[in-house]
Amino acid sequence: MLIDHQALFAPLTKASYRFEEGHVADVLARALALALAEPPGPVHLELPEDVGVAEASERPIEAAPKLAPDPAPAGVAEEVRRLLEASRRPLVVTGLTFTRSAARDQLLRFIETQRLPFVTTMHAKGFLPESHPACLGVMGRARRTDVQRMIEEADLLLAVGFDPVEIDYEEWAGRTPVAHLSTEPVQPGTDANVVYEGVGGLDGTLAALAELEPVENRWDPDAWNAHRTALAAALRPKSAGMAAYHVIDVLRDVLPADAILAYDVGAHTHQIATQWSTDLPHTAVSTNGWSSMGYGMPAAYAAKLAHPGRTVLALVGDGCFQMTVGELATAARLGLAVPTVVLNDGWLGLMKVKQERLGYGSSGAVLGEQAEPPAHYFGVPVRAARDEGALRSALAWALGLDGPSVIEAFIDVGPYSETVFDQ
Repeated sequence: MLIDHQALFAPLTKASYRFEEGHVADVLARALALALAEPPGPVHLELPEDVGVAEASERPIEAAPKLAPDPAPAGVAEEVRRLLEASRRPLVVTGLTFTRSAARDQLLRFIETQRLPFVTTMHAKGFLPESHPACLGVMGRARRTDVQRMIEEADLLLAVGFDPVEIDYEEWAGRTPVAHLSTEPVQPGTDANVVYEGVGGLDGTLAALAELEPVENRWDPDAWNAHRTALAAALRPKSAGMAAYHVIDVLRDVLPADAILAYDVGAHTHQIATQWSTDLPHTAVSTNGWSSMGYGMPAAYAAKLAHPGRTVLALVGDGCFQMTVGELATAARLGLAVPTVVLNDGWLGLMKVKQERLGYGSSGAVLGEQAEPPAHYFGVPVRAARDEGALRSALAWALGLDGPSVIEAFIDVGPYSETVFDQ
């Protein structure tokens, strides 16, 4: 018997199924297809104990059936053209849902044809090339007001695959007209000025937009370049010693272009999201929405298991490292050649900066002295780095190993006060 509990469980899961006898494989196949369909998400399967331990009488599932993709919304290209013609400075914004699209090249073609700038959310990093002169940065992260000023120059926001789980429209869109182009409608109750919703197959939508003829606008590409230059400088304020931005620059210089960087939650998250530059998808792995510390190391190990031939590195804060240091034992057991670079500033940096911004005294944010690390954690070798030269040497050592390693990079916490919350 199959009971569809979708209405009951909709707030928590995509769907829920209960089955008792027969058709188990059919139900499982349907559940897998639904889990992978847009938007992807969990499906709850409830098996009574007698079914769970019964002898299988059905053939194994060779592959989950694929649901037909949704078609592009009717008239989406014509509506976007109308909006472009009515605006002077349209801006493209990409988000989490866009990362599941196979039409990245078509969106880039549309951007280049229309001479439009773009910004991304943290999760959309690399799905459009960040080295592109039209890229204005990542919203809501380090030097956020610098990026926000460019957003506020726009008079039309083309939100492509934007998901409010990352950052609500109300936090950055203001009253600027928004064209929401995605697989899901705008969140109910939004106060954003949504003037058009193109809800349907995103790949088809972007393919249609790529075929549009150019529409003139008043953007000045020289202003984009000036913004990119000023943003890069603002991310690197004066420091009493090696800072997080020095570490990120060294890593970007040393690691190959297709290296996978997994990073954790804290002040360094903001710095990395804005500063780390990548032109490739799935190379800057982070958590957002219900963010939690302790993500970086297990994410890096999972990435290495999925891509054993790729260079993978975890970049975490010292607080996060304290929460997940035991993961090193797993990495050692599995022989995962993943260096973990610990940004050791002696603070819970994000808490420190928030307390400063609110005018509070420091409370509960100090982690301790920046003492020399031990020779190993759980048998995983460790090296310390207090300057960029030592960091380069340690990275060469770590990347040459056949197993995991730890590099403790001792950094100055001060620059976070100028980059993380700059308003």
